[in-house]
Amino acid sequence: MSSTPFGEHLRREREMRGVSLDEISAATRISTRFLEAIEKDQWDQLPGGVFNRGFIRSIARFLGLDEDSLVAEYALGNSNGAPALAPAPKAQNHMPRNWQPAVTAVVVIVLVLACGIFGLHRYGNDLSAWIHLRYQAVRAAGKSAPSAATAVVPAATGDTAQVLTLKLQASKAANVKVSADGKIVFDGAVQPGDSRQFDAQSQFDVSASESSAVTLDLNGQALPAIGSPGRSGSVTLTRNDLKTAVGGSH
Repeated sequence: MSSTPFGEHLRREREMRGVSLDEISAATRISTRFLEAIEKDQWDQLPGGVFNRGFIRSIARFLGLDEDSLVAEYALGNSNGAPALAPAPKAQNHMPRNWQPAVTAVVVIVLVLACGIFGLHRYGNDLSAWIHLRYQAVRAAGKSAPSAATAVVPAATGDTAQVLTLKLQASKAANVKVSADGKIVFDGAVQPGDSRQFDAQSQFDVSASESSAVTLDLNGQALPAIGSPGRSGSVTLTRNDLKTAVGGSH
């Protein structure tokens, strides 16, 4: 390798081709201040590292010199030249084995919670009503079977039903509210042809914005209208109504 300093070698190559620093600067977008520093080997005035190599490649390309050779000369002959960087260690692209089961469990839990929240938002009202009805039925069944020590044989009344079942049929549009054992199981609008069924242990409270819009059936027994046609009405139904079949406006 020539003992000529790198900057001086580069300046001679430029002058041999009759090219000025301004021409190189205009073509490569490298400041003339940086070009002068390179030719004077004033490396402390340059950005350093890959920037210096980029400058040298651009100059070599413009002057028609071999880019790789000139960069190699710069790296080997300039004591301030930045050595080639060692390749960075390849990052691991896999998760440590001991973390995989934990991450899988977290993903499964998140999916289950998301499905539960979605189902609650979409089916929450119907689900709550169904749970309430099943609870009432189980509760009534449990109370209907006392222990042998406390069992009391009821008098024969001909009424063997343990759960009150109310069927509601709509013939007109109306707003209806139904409570079973003091808990609201329906509160909303019904349309002609709508049919709904509810269970209770001891009592129903029913109200409608239009009395003649709904007909009621308690344990298979038809009940009278809950009020005058064209007016709102309400009625409370208990097990006694199975015997008397008498409804009325309250």
